[in-house]
Amino acid sequence: MIRLSQQQEKILSMIGMGTILITTLIAPNAAGALYKIGKQIKSLNKGKAKYQAKKAINNLAKNDIIYLFGDEVRLTKHGKSLLKIIELKDLELTRPDKWNQIWHLVSYDIPEIKKKERDWFRSKLINLGFKKIQDSLWAIPFECREEIAVIAQTLDISNHVAYMNTDRLPNQNRLLKAFQL
Repeated sequence: MIRLSQQQEKILSMIGMGTILITTLIAPNAAGALYKIGKQIKSLNKGKAKYQAKKAINNLAKNDIIYLFGDEVRLTKHGKSLLKIIELKDLELTRPDKWNQIWHLVSYDIPEIKKKERDWFRSKLINLGFKKIQDSLWAIPFECREEIAVIAQTLDISNHVAYMNTDRLPNQNRLLKAFQL
C-alpha cells in the first residue's frame, strides 16, 4: 500500500469518477484545466495550482497508479485498489438507538507479508469505534458484518478475518463503560 498526498487522492477520486480527460491536461488550454483541478484540490494561486496538479498526476503515472493514454486517463489495477481504499477512509458505522445485548467481534490473523494491510485494517477498526479485547480480537456492540466484509475484501484479507457474535464477554463491564451502555 502506498501513501498518497491529499492532492493525489483528490485527483485519483476525480479520475475514478471519470471527470478528468487527459486532453484537458495536454491540450493547448491545459493551463485552465490544471488550474481548475488544482483549485478543487486546494485553494492556491493559479500558477502553483497548475504546477501541483501536473506534478501529482505525473507522480501517479510514475507510480503505476494511472495510465496516460493519448486523450484520456485510466486507473491501473493498483489505482483501482487504492481508490477503493480511499473511499473506505470515509466509511462510518451507524449506531442504533438501543443495544440488542449482542457483541459483534472481529478477529484476524493476517500474515506478515500483508503487514501494511493488517496495520490499515487495525487502524480502521479503531477509527470505527471497536475496542480491543486481545491483540487480534476486537468488539463493538452493534452489527457491522457487511462493512467489515467490504473492508476485508477491498484489502484482499477476507480469508484472514472472522466475524462473530456473542451475548457475553469476559470483562464485559469494561466494555459496557467504554461504549456507555
